[in-house]
Amino acid sequence: MCVGTEYPLIEEVSKLCLNWRVTKNENPSSEFDVYWNDLGIDSERLASMKPYQKANHFPSMYQITRKTYLAKNLKRLQKLYPLEFDFFPKTWVLPNEINDLRTYAA
Repeated sequence: MCVGTEYPLIEEVSKLCLNWRVTKNENPSSEFDVYWNDLGIDSERLASMKPYQKANHFPSMYQITRKTYLAKNLKRLQKLYPLEFDFFPKTWVLPNEINDLRTYAA
């Protein structure tokens, strides 16, 4: 396992519970099975990984993990597929949609 984390727990669990060897070698050609990083992993890193290597993030993950982007993407899908995407509450992306929110609240 190659780790890029500030949380000691990740390394401890990897070593003690899973009995994995842990390295902090960031060299793309280094040998590892799992690449763990606290932040997103850039597409160059993912492209250089071998088929058996896995990562704890995927490209453009922020599109669903950041509330603003999640709301924008859900609203976009709701316009395309209104019957399938009726499961989340009315949402506004502020400050861009402040007038819509005020109109709704009035």
